[in-house]
Amino acid sequence: MILVLGVFKIEVEPMIMEMEVLEKGRLLKRYYQRGVVGRNEVVVSYGFIGKVEAALVTQAFLDRFNIDAVFLTGNAGGLEGVEVGDVVIGDSYVEYDFETALGDEGIIVSGSEDLEDKVIAYSNREIKTGLIASGDAFVTAKEKAEEIKRRTGALCVDMDSAAVAKVCHENEKKFLAIKTIVDICGKETEEEFRKNYERYGFLSNLILLDVLKKCVF
Repeated sequence: MILVLGVFKIEVEPMIMEMEVLEKGRLLKRYYQRGVVGRNEVVVSYGFIGKVEAALVTQAFLDRFNIDAVFLTGNAGGLEGVEVGDVVIGDSYVEYDFETALGDEGIIVSGSEDLEDKVIAYSNREIKTGLIASGDAFVTAKEKAEEIKRRTGALCVDMDSAAVAKVCHENEKKFLAIKTIVDICGKETEEEFRKNYERYGFLSNLILLDVLKKCVF
């Protein structure tokens, strides 16, 4: 079974609308819907902000269902090298705001090459791949964005991918985040987000929906 997660409903809405529904319910007060897309059994849910909520929701679904692979679809803030509207797949993930008293920084977690290869092969869109950096803040300052880019080399930032990646790694589950860039960090970030979110909010999920219709995971 495949688990598909999004922060808000718009980020998973294409799949909710088009899947053949087998079950509806709630887990941790979050709505979920289980059904079939193509020849894949899928459970979809949404409703979390930040790394803690992302991790607890992911673990709850892994405990409840027999999950083989996890996809996180949604949006991200771009760093140098990407533009608004670009689609980014995470080949690796790191917490940019994790640092211990000894100076240890976040551990880089790799994404699933198998999932990445299939999405790229069956998608009809141009997709960029690279590291996604996650932290519990909306990055609006240019200086902060430049620091994250310098330290991590990430293509984009969000508030969830690294947390979900860590949970999947510990549970030995395949994981892949597909994110659409809705703003460039430090460049009229909040205005760009408001302008572009409704336009691109569903795009990553729509791409995954199309891929799931074409192949079996």
